[in-house]
Amino acid sequence: MPSGPPRRIKDDRFNVLAALTLAGFLLVVMGLLRLQVVQHDELSRLSEQNRVRLDVLRAPRGAIRDRFGRLLADNQPSFDIIFRPMPAESTTRVRSVIHSEWIARVAALLEDDTLDVRRRVLEANRTGQTAVLRRNSPYAVMAAVEESRSDLPGLDVQVAPIRRYPEGTLGAQLLGYAGEINDQELSDREDDGYRLGDLIGKTGVERRYEDLLRGTDGAEFVVVNAMGKRVSTLHEGPPRPPVPGHDVTLTIDLDIQRMMEETMADVDRGAAVAIDPRDGSILGMVSRPNFDPNEFSRGISFARWKELNEDGSNPLLNRAIQSAYPPGSTFKVVAMLAALRFGLVTADTHMPVSCNGGFNFGGRRAACWDKHGHGSVDLLTALQFSCDVYFYQLGLRLGLDKIQSTARALGMGEKTGIDLPAESRGLIPTDAYYDRHFKSGHWPRGVLLNLGIGQGELLATPLQLALMTSIVSNGGTPVRPHVVKAIADDPGFKLEKPLEPGISTTPEAWAAVHEAMQRVVDKGTALAARVPGIAVAGKTGTAQNPHGKDHAVFVCYAPADHPTIAMAWIAENSGHGGVVCAPMAARVLRRALLGDSTQIAVRAAARRDSLAAADSTEAAD
Repeated sequence: MPSGPPRRIKDDRFNVLAALTLAGFLLVVMGLLRLQVVQHDELSRLSEQNRVRLDVLRAPRGAIRDRFGRLLADNQPSFDIIFRPMPAESTTRVRSVIHSEWIARVAALLEDDTLDVRRRVLEANRTGQTAVLRRNSPYAVMAAVEESRSDLPGLDVQVAPIRRYPEGTLGAQLLGYAGEINDQELSDREDDGYRLGDLIGKTGVERRYEDLLRGTDGAEFVVVNAMGKRVSTLHEGPPRPPVPGHDVTLTIDLDIQRMMEETMADVDRGAAVAIDPRDGSILGMVSRPNFDPNEFSRGISFARWKELNEDGSNPLLNRAIQSAYPPGSTFKVVAMLAALRFGLVTADTHMPVSCNGGFNFGGRRAACWDKHGHGSVDLLTALQFSCDVYFYQLGLRLGLDKIQSTARALGMGEKTGIDLPAESRGLIPTDAYYDRHFKSGHWPRGVLLNLGIGQGELLATPLQLALMTSIVSNGGTPVRPHVVKAIADDPGFKLEKPLEPGISTTPEAWAAVHEAMQRVVDKGTALAARVPGIAVAGKTGTAQNPHGKDHAVFVCYAPADHPTIAMAWIAENSGHGGVVCAPMAARVLRRALLGDSTQIAVRAAARRDSLAAADSTEAAD
C-alpha cells in the first residue's frame, strides 16, 4: 500500500515541532544573553540593593555647658520606630501590602494618628529616605513592633541619639530646643545633608549654632533579607563612623541662672537678664513662663503644641530679647546722662517749677507719681526719688535729638547683636517717626514730657535695659552681649565687635550718674535692693500698660565702685519696680557676690527691706 502522504504528514509535523523547539531554545538563549550580558550591570546592582542596604548612623549633637563646664544639654539613646522604603523592584509588592489596613495597624501600635503615619510613609516612598514614625518609643511599643515586623514590611526599630536637657525648664528659651525637621526646613536645607526625621535646632542657642552643634552622620552597609530585615553587617566595606557636633560652652553661670529662675518662680510673665559689664557676657537670662525643651526632643503631640501656642501666655517666646516694654522711670538714667553730656544741667541744677504733685503744660496737668510732691530738688535727688515733674522739664529742655542719640549710644532702639535668633529692635522714636504719625514738622512738644520719664512711644527689651545699665556702669565702654564663650575644636572662634562706638562725657557727669543711682538703692525708691556689705546702684521703674496693671521694672549694677554684674528685671502686670523687682535683684546679687554662706542671715534682712520699701514709698516708682 502506498505510504507517501501519511509519512509526509508526519515529517511535516516533526519539522514544525523541531522548528518550534529550536525557536524556543533560541529565545531562551537570547533571554539568557540579555540577562547575563546586556542587563548584567543593572540586574547586579538591583540584586545588591536587595541584599545590601546603606544605614545612616546618626551623629550626636554637641553638648552645651555653662561657663564652668556644667552640663546644660547632651544626648541619650532613643529607640525610634522607623519606616524604610523597600528596594525599587519591590515597590509594586510593597504598595500592595502597605494599604489602609497596614496604616491602621502601625498607627495603633505607635499610638499615633493614621493620617500622620500615612503622610510620613508616602513621603518616605517618594524620596527613598527613611522616615521616623515615633521617636523615643517606650519599651512596650518597641516590643509590640518587634513582634509584628514580619507582617508589617518596612517597619523597623533603630537606636539613635536624642536631645536631653538635664536641667529641664531651666534656661529653656535661652538654650532653645531641637525638634524634628519639618517639610519647609527640609526643602531649604536638603542640600546640606538633612533627611527626614533629623533633629534641627528650632530656637535659642540650638538654632543659632545649629551648623556647629549638628555634627556629621556616619553610614554602614548591612546585609538584609527579602523583607528588608537586617541580617548582618557587610564586612567588605568598612563603616564610616558619625562625627559628633562641636561642644559649646556658654557664658551662663548655672548658679546665677538657677537663682534667677527660682526668684521669678511666682512671676506669671516677665523676664530678667544678668550681664557682665566688663565684656558683655550673659550670666543669666530668664523668661516667664517657661517650658520643658525635652518635650520637643521626644516628639510633641499636635494637641500639646496647640496648647503651648494658644493659651495666651506664649511660653516659647523669649521675652528677654523678643518682647519690648516701655522702660518707665529706668529711662530717667538716660535722660540724666543726656542732659549732663550736653551741658544742659549740672548735679546741682534745680528746675524752674518745683514739684507739687504735678506739672501743667499745654492745657493739661501731668501728674507725678507722688501726689504730695517732692518740692524743689536737684538732679541727683530727682533721680533718687524718681521725681516725674523734674524729668518732665528735663525732657523739654533736652529735645528729641539729644534724647534719642544718647539712648542709641547706650544700646537702645537697635538690635544689640546678641548671638541668639529673633531679637527685637525696640523703639527709640526720631523726628522721622513722629512725622509719619503726625503732620510733618508739626508733632506736639508734649511728647517730650513722656519721653523724659520713659513713657510714650519708647520700647526696650529687657536685654537692652541690661545693656544700657552695663554701659552706664562701666563709664561708657561699649560691649556686645553674647551667650557663647567658646566652641570646642574651633580655636578661631571670635566674638563680633560691639555695634556702637560707646558714649563719652566728663568724669564729673559719670560721677553724678553713679552717685545718683547708688542713692536710689541706699535711701531712695529701691531700698529693697540693698545688699549688706555690697554697694548697689540702680533705678526703679513702673511702666504704664494700657492693657492692664502696670509692669514692674528695675535695673541695677554691683559692686557700685567696680561693677561685675548688671541686671534688668521686668514683671508684667505686677505693679511697682521698687517693691516687686528690687528684692528679686537683691536676692540674686547676694548669691552672685557673696555666695551661699550668707543666705540664711540676709534673707531676713531682704524681707525687712522689702517691707520698709513698701511702707516708706507707698509702692514708689
